Amino acid sequence: MKYVTVVRDDNTSKKVEETIKSSLKITYDNDNPDYVIAIGGDGTIIKASHQYPDAIIFGIHTGHLGFYANYTLDDINVLINDINNNDFKVSNVDKISIFVNDGKEEKLFGSALNEITINTPLSAIAMDVSIDDNFFERFKGTGLCFSTPYGSTAYNKSLNGAVLDTSLNLIQMTEIAGINSNAYRTLASPLVLDGRRIIKLDKFKNINKLYITIDYETHEMNNLESISVLSNGLSTKMAYHEYEDHLNRIKRTFLK
Repeated sequence: MKYVTVVRDDNTSKKVEETIKSSLKITYDNDNPDYVIAIGGDGTIIKASHQYPDAIIFGIHTGHLGFYANYTLDDINVLINDINNNDFKVSNVDKISIFVNDGKEEKLFGSALNEITINTPLSAIAMDVSIDDNFFERFKGTGLCFSTPYGSTAYNKSLNGAVLDTSLNLIQMTEIAGINSNAYRTLASPLVLDGRRIIKLDKFKNINKLYITIDYETHEMNNLESISVLSNGLSTKMAYHEYEDHLNRIKRTFLK
């Protein structure tokens, strides 16, 4: 088996990396690792999931505790032993994907652990929203945020979206500065959908450029015919020794 490290740029994380690398008995491989040891915070783990989508991720937090890491600074030796002895468990964290259609073909554009947003920060965008090919609403505003259950505690929460149970395969659609008037009427509330549903955006108006974010990545897009967001079975494999219930993660992050 082979591994690689993805490390946040701070002294504590770098020291943890040194300790782990000096103790592991498997080969370091930057190109085709089986395991990724992400040392830092949730952002580091999300970055690692984009760089190595097929690997098993061992997340270790070196700052305040977040949601994705299953190891802490007190668990460094546990993590080392888990890898050396091949004695760990794996959970699959569902991702959501975005497909774009430029009028010629529809193609997978990317997948996210936290959220995907479609927005136009400098002006309002108008677009049709359909769910499973059924027209739902004509939206006007800055944009829309689509989040996973894990991602529901991130940007979605700041938009007053709901916090979702991570044991469920769901997609949440939350408005970003929606405009409601006699001309445009939207739900004006977060909408939680079964992950098997397909959300389609089209008939864009009042826009030359729109921005698509996929977790931390931002892409400027032009002349798109349609966008589809769905959960298409992709996931990230997260390693753990003892699994912490998601409600406990929520309590220690927001309520203590």
